[in-house]
Amino acid sequence: MGIGPKNWQCKDCGRRHRNDRKQCVKCGYSVLEPVDNEERAGKLTNAILALLPALLAALTMGLLAWVLFF
Repeated sequence: MGIGPKNWQCKDCGRRHRNDRKQCVKCGYSVLEPVDNEERAGKLTNAILALLPALLAALTMGLLAWVLFF
């Protein structure tokens, strides 16, 4: 499957699907449940906020190096 949100999850095997299918592709189980996208967005936000200080530090060092040597 491609990149993007997966809104449905098989209750039996846990495989995620883009749309509400009648059966799971992996196991054939016929009941899918909706997936909470807020939890997924929260994980992405936490990852971005965790990487922000490192990115700002690298940009600051690059700017200082450019100012000092050129």
